[in-house]
Amino acid sequence: MECELIKQGVEQESCQVFDFKEGRWRKACESTLKYKDGIPYRLINAIFLSRPEHYLSLYQSGCNLACKKCHSWHFTQNAVGDWMSPYDVAKEVEKNFS
Repeated sequence: MECELIKQGVEQESCQVFDFKEGRWRKACESTLKYKDGIPYRLINAIFLSRPEHYLSLYQSGCNLACKKCHSWHFTQNAVGDWMSPYDVAKEVEKNFS
């Protein structure tokens, strides 16, 4: 399967993030996305419930952009966190909004 970013014109191999578990640079899709029994899992670094706005923020690892004023570069550009499936995320939503 061809990479979606390459289809969109992004240079091949320009999506590198540092994978702390592996101790090396890897493609973001390889270090922050996996499938187990057909279920996607993403590497989530943090989940916060914002008040008084009342919204849930999920911070996932794997961004390879270098935005000048990024407030979360320390984990977005480094592959760190916990593996979470959509079911795990739904449980977090339920826990925070019940």
